[in-house]
Amino acid sequence: MNLENKAVIITGGASGIGLAAVQLFLAHGAKVAVVDINKQLGYKLVEQTNNDNLLFIHADITNESECEQAVGKATSHFGDLDVLINNAGIEIVSPVHEMSLLDWNNILHVNLTGVFLMSKYALKHMITKQKGSIINTGSVGGLVAWPDIPAYNATKGGVIQLSKSMAVDYAKYQIRVNCIAPGIIDTPLNEKSFMENHSESLEEVKKEKAKVNPLLRLGKPEEIANVMLFLASDLSSYMTGSVVTVDGGYTAR
Repeated sequence: MNLENKAVIITGGASGIGLAAVQLFLAHGAKVAVVDINKQLGYKLVEQTNNDNLLFIHADITNESECEQAVGKATSHFGDLDVLINNAGIEIVSPVHEMSLLDWNNILHVNLTGVFLMSKYALKHMITKQKGSIINTGSVGGLVAWPDIPAYNATKGGVIQLSKSMAVDYAKYQIRVNCIAPGIIDTPLNEKSFMENHSESLEEVKKEKAKVNPLLRLGKPEEIANVMLFLASDLSSYMTGSVVTVDGGYTAR
């Protein structure tokens, strides 16, 4: 899974699964552009990593012009674009009858429209070179319904179908598009979600959440990053339109 000199864009790469992917891809020789809305975490990552193959681009993936500029900056800086990982996402805990339209639109724009916009401008480059790999972070919430997060479930279902559609449409250009559906992963995003409407300690809630998986533990960000690395590499050269569940056996029941 050598990615020596491969140019990669990772959205939401300043924390959680995205951060694990950034570190793993750099270790395998890739040149990585992190696109994230969090300036503080982004520049801290660059400072701590101290690697010339890492570039931070501050951008809001719900803004079309910023997505176009982000892809342009990355391709200009590295001279190429081989892989796009659409990983940025948010989660809002609220049943439909209590959810505001503002919250609905916010999660829709980040989780689904952001994937569309980043893919739109990455594809323009990949079509020209007749090669590329796009990896989208979906969720098992796009395959089965998790309680109290209907908007999240809906957007992740949309990401899965968008991934399949792009895989079919761009296979003729030798562009592969795959989707990863993580289960419950121990990330800062999920920690915030865990504590919604819970009075127990964070560790107690994590132990309770882990019980839903046959492996009886939460997933680690690096375990998702490992699958991203495989899908970005030539070892997965015959895979496109796939939805890879990485969920500790959750959806096997």
